[in-house]
Amino acid sequence: MLCACCLALSLSCGAANEPRRLSAPEVAPGVWGVLAEPRGAGPHPGVVLLHGSAGWRPSYADLARALADEGFVALAVDYYAEAGPSAIGSEEKLRKWPRYQAAVRSAVDYVQALPSVAGHPVGLVGVSRGAFLAVSVASSMPEVGAVVDFYGGGGGGTDSLENEVRGLPPLLILHGEGDSVVPVTFAYRLRDAVTSAGGEVEVHVYPGAGHAFNVPHSPTYSEEAASDAFRRTVEFLRRRLRK
Repeated sequence: MLCACCLALSLSCGAANEPRRLSAPEVAPGVWGVLAEPRGAGPHPGVVLLHGSAGWRPSYADLARALADEGFVALAVDYYAEAGPSAIGSEEKLRKWPRYQAAVRSAVDYVQALPSVAGHPVGLVGVSRGAFLAVSVASSMPEVGAVVDFYGGGGGGTDSLENEVRGLPPLLILHGEGDSVVPVTFAYRLRDAVTSAGGEVEVHVYPGAGHAFNVPHSPTYSEEAASDAFRRTVEFLRRRLRK
């Protein structure tokens, strides 16, 4: 049975939850993160998880394992590992954005090349800044078959929203109506841009929910919204990543 903790970014600890370099030394940028694979014979669809502006938290590894339990090869990637973090709205963020994008591309290539994925399409699941990042790279990567945007948006990097959504794979937007960090208008603007470009988009807005509604230690946490969002994420990825 799906539960709120499946997608809730709960606190956890241990070496198994810390990112490590997974790619070969010659791969640049390197792939840093935690990989979770399902039991049973593959191939399985792959998923790359992208953290928010606060950076890596061990709970992203828990989320990868929850998705693996649902039949996905899931990589929670630390795209700050080599480029480093940057403040929201800063010039530094814009300078580093291409490096963050390159880290995502390396991660997708890594996952798709795994024997357990064997060329299956890969989905991107982004949280806040990670959602902006996912939208910014997906249309330029034919191996990406779906994007899930958790309380993010588009046009947050070095390109316009209109350019980012041209050729964007199917998109699921999950946003809180009461989000004061990334207002829900970002979700509607992204939805309208994708629709205008002829793309496919599904949107679910949670009434009264704030930013990080799936984070248990957040004052905006909603168990009901977290559980529903996980269910929608799994169902969407299963539909869209079938080879």
